[in-house]
Amino acid sequence: MYEVVLTDLAKGHLRKLPRKTQRRILKKVRWLARNVTVIRHERLQGHREFSLHSGQFRIPYTLDHENQRIYIEDIGEHNAVYRRLRRR
Repeated sequence: MYEVVLTDLAKGHLRKLPRKTQRRILKKVRWLARNVTVIRHERLQGHREFSLHSGQFRIPYTLDHENQRIYIEDIGEHNAVYRRLRRR
């Protein structure tokens, strides 16, 4: 299983969400960590990040296969996350 690392940005946005939503998102992230080697990762067009979906929320992440880590770059509603990605 890969180690999951949340960036400060992702942690901040996650903390602002209702507890039930936080649990659902973290459950999805744990699923990703267990299945990282067997699923097809979809890279966001024009970005280095991949996207994990949990309901209306998007979880952009990058993979470090060498160190077996998943970096969660951001967490938020669809439009807000993609808007922040475009600003980078």
